[in-house]
Amino acid sequence: MSQAKFAAKLGAHIRTVKAWEAGGGIANVYQAALDTTLSRASDEIVGAFWARLRPDQEDDVDRRQMLSTADIGFAAIGLGGDAARGEWLLSGAGRPDAWALECVRTTLHAAMLLDDALGSPAAHGMVLAQQHLTEAMLRESPADLRQPMLALHAEWLGFAGALAWDQLDYRTAARLYNLARDYAHEAEDSDGAGYMLCHLSQLAIWEGKPRIAVDHAVAARSWVAQSNDRALRAYVAMRAAEAYATAGQRRGCHDALEDAARDMDGLPTGLTPAESRAYFVSDPFLESYRGQCFSLLGDGVQAVTSSRRAIAAIEPTRTRDKAITMLELERALIQVGDIDEAAASVVQAVDLTERNRSPRLATAITDGRRALSPWAASQAVRELDARLSARDIVIV
Repeated sequence: MSQAKFAAKLGAHIRTVKAWEAGGGIANVYQAALDTTLSRASDEIVGAFWARLRPDQEDDVDRRQMLSTADIGFAAIGLGGDAARGEWLLSGAGRPDAWALECVRTTLHAAMLLDDALGSPAAHGMVLAQQHLTEAMLRESPADLRQPMLALHAEWLGFAGALAWDQLDYRTAARLYNLARDYAHEAEDSDGAGYMLCHLSQLAIWEGKPRIAVDHAVAARSWVAQSNDRALRAYVAMRAAEAYATAGQRRGCHDALEDAARDMDGLPTGLTPAESRAYFVSDPFLESYRGQCFSLLGDGVQAVTSSRRAIAAIEPTRTRDKAITMLELERALIQVGDIDEAAASVVQAVDLTERNRSPRLATAITDGRRALSPWAASQAVRELDARLSARDIVIV
């Protein structure tokens, strides 16, 4: 490929590719893209790559070195209790089996729960390591495991995209979401493809592109329409409702919220990542979305009611969700003219940042304070400013 075509394939600038060819360093996000591209190449291209990169070494030694330089320890990849199997897997001398696939899937679920509780920085290292691992496993995957291996790799890429989004790196998030969607389609995983489209809809909202958000949400709903995962169907409907509300489409928003409620009727509580991609969906989660949608549509009174219900019921471990809902409550309280309560809601969100260091949450808090600028002289907002200045992740 030309430099320009190769840069476009990776989602990088041509200057970045030129810098690599001149011996410059490669950032982790681009290293993951390069590794993924290599994992999808033919055996002939892979062989030529290693031969040119390390002409004086054997192929299996090169693969081991590539994984070692990514700082992947056995414990980080969930193999701490079986060193012999870990050595086998990292050596490239054999093929991953169903046991290894399930082991790596378990670590994915652990990383998700860690992100829920402490924020994306806490899960970032594990996710980067597992991207490298699943790429290596995919290269060695036997035919009967290839589709589930593709689907698992797509999940890790999608989760990496979610962490990039939480860290406000929208370009990387979009690239990883699209790559994960491609892998999900290759694996014939309709749920996975719909889930990634759902993430792309969310990303478009944060980028201020409501109509594109609706497009992605509609496509996501079509892919999961026949899914047996009711929690996932409900979550995709909630995302569609948010997209419709952002675009000012009241009827579409209300219909999507009703669909979400129907899918959640009788849904078991306390789902785990092993049971549903949308394991986090719950009645309080739906109430939070209702509050957000009502606020976007200008229905402040209904928004306040729904957001307060959600805050009272959200599980204590889901600190980021609770804090974000408090900030949604703030927007609704401003709409109804209750400024003191709005400022107090931001204070409560600030207190939760001691546990969850999500960059997205910190930015949302800063935006929440900005919304109170017209009342900066009030006692409530001055107290909020004092609380903000005491936190090292938010500076006013």
